[in-house]
Amino acid sequence: MANFLIIGGGSIGQRHIKNLQILGDHSIWVLKRYQDPSFEKEFNVAVLNSYVEAEKLGLDAIFICTPTSLHNEGLEWGIKNNLHVFMEKPLIHNSEGMQKAEALLSGYTGTFFIGFMLRYHPLVRRIKTLLNEKRLGEVYSARFEFGSYLPYWHPWEDYHISYAARSELGGGVINTITHELDLIQYFFGKPESVVCEARNLNRLKIDVEEVCEAIFGYREKTVSLHLNYLQKDYDRNIKIRCDEGEILWDWHENKVIIQKHKEKPEAITIQEPFDVNGLYTEEVQHFLSLIESGTATHELDGKHAVSNTELMLKMHESSNTGQRIHT
Repeated sequence: MANFLIIGGGSIGQRHIKNLQILGDHSIWVLKRYQDPSFEKEFNVAVLNSYVEAEKLGLDAIFICTPTSLHNEGLEWGIKNNLHVFMEKPLIHNSEGMQKAEALLSGYTGTFFIGFMLRYHPLVRRIKTLLNEKRLGEVYSARFEFGSYLPYWHPWEDYHISYAARSELGGGVINTITHELDLIQYFFGKPESVVCEARNLNRLKIDVEEVCEAIFGYREKTVSLHLNYLQKDYDRNIKIRCDEGEILWDWHENKVIIQKHKEKPEAITIQEPFDVNGLYTEEVQHFLSLIESGTATHELDGKHAVSNTELMLKMHESSNTGQRIHT
């Protein structure tokens, strides 16, 4: 049994509460800005309103589920109190915050985990294996796409006030949708350069970018990324072009297609129905196992969180300056 504090009671915080309750007999508290008896009753947790209260609980770990602009507040408190830290992506939203986050993580010996749940998708892992095995030869080009209509995300609330729509909270499609950026690094490592154009087309009447196109340069390949808040039919897909064919994955299809040159397509499938929440439970299980084994260095540790966020910030820099930025 362990003691956890969920910082932030929004949709992702609520998901982690439910999953921790499923995974074990844990004690869970939630830090919110105000008392919320109905929340306590619905989720069977105790609500706190200050870090001072939390310091008395004998906590083991925290889950930082606040808007991105508030991440350093929770990170600083967690590290100060020698707690393990699970943080929702991204690490932070601007260069100033990045400097502080790096300083906080420097010398930290606990388990830090950045939440990129798509890494736990079985088909994403199969793609990684295919690339490692070079089943279709070397990669020369890849395309990652995500599109989803922001007003549809949380239909019970006004999307204009959500963190994803507000610059002061670290919103915008580049900061909010970093899973594809993580997968680019997972599959191909760190790029040498990035060119990015991000636009607010004023379709949604928000103050952050709604659409982004980026190209990442590698020594022997190019990788492009498309993100948008405007696509009313949700889409997420990957296309990887290799010397001897293509690897295709569509979020809506429970299969990866291997199209080898002059051969019939081969489909790698997963058992249906696919449970998206399983990706979240698996990442939390991984976090808990790392704590149990005393492991601080792993694929989704603070070093990767910094690397991913640095690349994200360079996308902004390229868009703001109109320049190719070396990474």
